[in-house]
Amino acid sequence: MRRISFRLAPSLLAAGLLVLPSAGQTTAPQNEFPMRTFFSVRSATTDSTVPAELREQFEKDDGSPLSSVAIDLDGDGKAEKFVLCGVPSASGGYQWLVFDPSRGSGRGIVIGTIIFVGRETDGGYPRLETYWKQGGDMSVVSRYTFVNGRYVRSDSRALSLWQASEFFRAKGPLDLERELAEIK
Repeated sequence: MRRISFRLAPSLLAAGLLVLPSAGQTTAPQNEFPMRTFFSVRSATTDSTVPAELREQFEKDDGSPLSSVAIDLDGDGKAEKFVLCGVPSASGGYQWLVFDPSRGSGRGIVIGTIIFVGRETDGGYPRLETYWKQGGDMSVVSRYTFVNGRYVRSDSRALSLWQASEFFRAKGPLDLERELAEIK
């Protein structure tokens, strides 16, 4: 393999094609999911107002009390609810039913421990990104888009410990005491 000429290095650096190692800490990776806010299972509170027939939309359910997190997703001034099921999905992540109380209907199931609500929208509803630790050294990140009145998974990937660390480093500091607060 040929070595790069020192005369060529300045032009490659300027073009961004050559990156020289730097001493010290590297910059955080670019966050490719601009988020508006986030929440986790910690934010869910017991909710007896969810209609029992919506339980059928969960992959599994044991009939235990449901919890929810209220958030206005579409900006109409009325909060939708992320309803947390007490039974994990077959893959092991927490099941959340996106519920629209004003229409009395479910808007899809998302799986995760932490739900990131994005700034970018589809059909007036924000994109979602979820994270959960599957077990061992693996975590899962999934993305959801709003299509035909429901949230559907558009992407999912497994992360190693290092990749999970980089994922959260790209998010910037997450203050768990400020869940559901608007992120500037």
